[in-house]
Amino acid sequence: MSSPKTTKAKAAKPAAKLVGAAGKPASDEGMSAKDKANFIKAMMEGLKPAAAAEPAKKVEILRKISAPVPVARKSNPTSDDALKLAAALDAKFAGGDFEALTPEATQALMAALCKLYAANMEAGDKFPVVKDRFAVTGTDAMILCGALLKAVDLQVFELGMWQSWSGV
Repeated sequence: MSSPKTTKAKAAKPAAKLVGAAGKPASDEGMSAKDKANFIKAMMEGLKPAAAAEPAKKVEILRKISAPVPVARKSNPTSDDALKLAAALDAKFAGGDFEALTPEATQALMAALCKLYAANMEAGDKFPVVKDRFAVTGTDAMILCGALLKAVDLQVFELGMWQSWSGV
C-alpha cells in the first residue's frame, strides 16, 4: 500500500524536467506535446489519494439448502406407464405435435402431478422436480410457475414469503 508521500514523490520526478537552469521554472513554450502530457499526468497522479487495499470478499450464506436424498423405490406398473407416456409425449413434441393432449387431459395430469409432488415433499421424500437441469428450459419453468400461481390466485410475493417461512 503506497502512502500519499510516495505518490507525490513519484509525481515530482517528471515535473523536475520542467525546472530550468538555476532552479527557475522552465517555460512551456519549448515543451513537446508528449512532455506536456506527461507533466499533466504526473500532476494528476500526485493529486489522487492513495488507493486503499480492497477488503477480502465475504460470502454470506442466507440459508442452507440440503441436497435431495434419493429414495430407492421399486418399479411398479403405474410408474412404468407414466414413463412410457412421458416418452411418447416427448417424441410427439419433438415432431412438432403440440396437440397430442387435449387441454382437459393436460390439466388433469398437471393437477395430479402437482399434488403427488407436494405430497412427496411434505412426507420428506425430497427429490428434484425434473430429472436433470436441462430437462426443461428456464422459459418453460417460468411459464409453468406463472400459470400455476395464477391458477390458485397467488402472487410471486406470496411464494417468496412462503419459501422463507417454510425453508423450502
